Order: sequence, then structure tokens, then C-alpha cells
Amino acid sequence: MTTYHYARYIYWIPQSQIEPIKLRLKTQGYVFSSRLGSQCEVLKTQNKALGYATPHVFNRLCKRQGSWYRDSPKNGFHLIVADHKLVDEEIANYLDAAMFESDFVPENLPTQQQLVDLVNDPRYQTQRPDEWEQPGIKDRLMFKTMLTLTGFWGWGDNLKSTWLNHRANHANFLTKKHTTEMDGESVAYTVSENSNVCSSCVEFFNLVSPKQRKLIRGCPGSITLAGIKRDQYYDIKPVGSVSSYS
Repeated sequence: MTTYHYARYIYWIPQSQIEPIKLRLKTQGYVFSSRLGSQCEVLKTQNKALGYATPHVFNRLCKRQGSWYRDSPKNGFHLIVADHKLVDEEIANYLDAAMFESDFVPENLPTQQQLVDLVNDPRYQTQRPDEWEQPGIKDRLMFKTMLTLTGFWGWGDNLKSTWLNHRANHANFLTKKHTTEMDGESVAYTVSENSNVCSSCVEFFNLVSPKQRKLIRGCPGSITLAGIKRDQYYDIKPVGSVSSYS
């Protein structure tokens, strides 16, 4: 049996079942660590303290980025994240994906023209939420302030200079133009450095291409707020192949 130093199990619970599920887990000694700011903070789960996000969390700090959630079949569902599989049989039915550290390192990243091709691909343009493509002044100020203060951006960097990468990363998971072979399948991966990633939660929580395995680098927010490692890829495996991991 493989042992993982980092593991997260992603559960999506429909609104009609969240209270019974929470009650079942509480009787088993679990507590819910609600996140008031950013959805990625649920990844800080540990032992019996479960990461928990209501649908409203996706409308807060990262509201525009949360449009991927609101535009997905998971809209209205509650998110629970654990660092181990929850053994309750009824709750196990809601396991959607598992997340593990990976030793993957890309040989190279796409060129500027390849990034443009990703963003222009109809598979991205027809599936992306419109709101995602409409950053406002709040986004620009938040990105500039946070990413400069945390050292991800230099003083000359801004949302305009990184915007192509932000879109291309999500686009690659919809188009699978840049992939690597893993266990006999082609797996798409994040196509930029951490400093140019936005809303890695979209892939961490299996909201994009939910039936496909993915290799994800964290965004600066997830590194700062959720303990994701810089320069580390994470292997996201949908529920169909989670059973081989523990």
C-alpha cells in the first residue's frame, strides 16, 4: 500500500443532505472548520477537523473565480475536505476526488503562442463562465497588493501581464493540449509557474473536467492561505480511480 505524505479527499454534499451528513460526522467525533474567506482554506483540514465550505464561500474573497463553481453541476453543493478517507459508508458515496503530492515536473512549459492557442480554443471559450473573463478594479488591486507583498510578483507585474496564463491554465484542462503520460493515460497539467496561476481550487476541487485526472500547481492564494507548496504539482484523481489509494 502506498503511503502519501499529503492527501486530501474531496466530498461534495447536496444541500438536501448536508445537515444529516454533518450530524453523522459529529457523532463520530468530527468537527467542522468553516472558512470565512477563501474556498482554498478547506485544504488546511487535519485529523478530525474537517475543512468545510458552504456555497456562500464561493461568493466571498474569490467571487469572480468562484464563477467556475456556480457554473458547474456542483453549484449549491457543500464542500467537505478530509486528510483521510471517511469510513462511513453513506458519506463515502459523496467522495468526488482525491488529491496527492506528485513528483511530476514538466520538461518545458508552453510558448506565448501556444498559450494564446489554448485560450482561443473553442472548447475553452464555450465552457468557461462569462464572469471569469470579467476582472474588475477590485481584482486588479487585490492581485497587485497581495502578490507583490508576498513576493510572487515584482513591482512591474500586474494582472494584465499574467492574464493570458490565468486563462490558459484552465483552458488546458478543457482542451488537453499539453499532457504527460501517467499510468497509461494522458494527463493535462498546469502550464505556468505558481506566480501566474489563478484559482487552482477549480481543479483541486474537481470542478473542471471532473472525470479526468489532473496535475495542478497551486495559485499564490492557496500557497499563502492553505499551505500548498510552491513548485509542487498535485495529482487530482476523480472518484473512479480513488479506490486504489488510501
